Amino acid sequence: MDINFNSEKVVKDYLISPRWEGIKRKYSDKDVQRLRPAVKITNSISEHCSNKLWDLLKRKETWISGLGAATAQQALQMFNLDYEIIYVSGWQIAAESNVGNNTYPDLSLYPSNSTPNFVTKINNTLIRKITETKGTDLPPIIADGESGFGGIYNVYDLTSQFIKAGTAGIHFEDQLASEKKCGHVGGKVVIPTHEYIKKLNASRLSTDVAGSPVLIIARTDALNAKLITSDFDDRDKEFISKERTSDGYFLIKNNEGLAISKALAYSEYADVIWCETNTPDLGFAKEFADEIKNHFPKKILAYNCSPSFNWMNKFSKSEIENFQLTLFELGYKLQFVSLAGFHSMVSSMYDLASKYKGGNMSAIVELQKFENNLTKEGYTGIKHQQEVGGDYYEKIGEALLGDDSELLSKKDSTENTQF
Repeated sequence: MDINFNSEKVVKDYLISPRWEGIKRKYSDKDVQRLRPAVKITNSISEHCSNKLWDLLKRKETWISGLGAATAQQALQMFNLDYEIIYVSGWQIAAESNVGNNTYPDLSLYPSNSTPNFVTKINNTLIRKITETKGTDLPPIIADGESGFGGIYNVYDLTSQFIKAGTAGIHFEDQLASEKKCGHVGGKVVIPTHEYIKKLNASRLSTDVAGSPVLIIARTDALNAKLITSDFDDRDKEFISKERTSDGYFLIKNNEGLAISKALAYSEYADVIWCETNTPDLGFAKEFADEIKNHFPKKILAYNCSPSFNWMNKFSKSEIENFQLTLFELGYKLQFVSLAGFHSMVSSMYDLASKYKGGNMSAIVELQKFENNLTKEGYTGIKHQQEVGGDYYEKIGEALLGDDSELLSKKDSTENTQF
């Protein structure tokens, strides 16, 4: 057991690692040392997967492409297909997987521990699957920290929860937490640059104290926000109107300029930069990337290929096939479809329910045919008991009851006799 985790040497060695090249901190080694316990207490999954995610993003030959999971079973299907990452969207947590007693729009209404709990559930599910299949590794999970559900203390504590859950990357957006909205709706209010940088430092401090090199992703929503809380920060002033609204906020007069200015300021403190957009606009994507790369050539960029965009009839077949490659060539190494899980889940259930309505069992037959065809490609969900850990608990039964016990599940299971 390492009982020198908070020693001056251990802390300094950690903070001067090449991993932190180009990253600034607005706190000292002593601050980290004072907050660290003598014994390292962290999540080995978070530490391992953070390093793995960093290595994936440093590749020169390709980008990472991921989908947002709305349930642990969706994450498992991505794992079964060897996805390199799993993305966890706050919108989908609000809509489906929060620990509250309702579903919500993306207004930060759900309990703040919901996303760390969901990440824990995914990791536990995948660890069990790896044990069953004798697999060797987990995909890194990138999770949505919203606007931090408050100020610097909230961000620090939420980051700590994410680390304990086994998260590899966390993103925070620069919206006002008390007015937080989905990035693709109206009413967004962003905060001054210096205020958001404090939140980035709060999250980084939490990871440094834990000794877990989680990637901090800075997201700006300034491109499509109308409002900002204050004109106090000189870096923001030129992009803000002197006019104030009935809500007391300042109007933004140059969104593109403000988004780029903020992203440049954030780049000193974040591992990855993301500008949330309302359309899949490659023109602005290039302008944004060029500005960041001119000042920070090694900075990694992220892009949300969101289902909130209407992708239909906007691009030719070749353009849509090359869309992500074009983004990669501009510097966007982290790309994902944030709400893929929700749209896949609700549309498939609606389709089945519509066909079955009134007791049409042929709809179930067609579903089984569809699943059966997928098994030829490696799909295992047709055996639903097996998919949720049935084989794992059968091994426990065999160990404790013996192979001859009539209490074991698989001997008379329809999954074994009919599928």
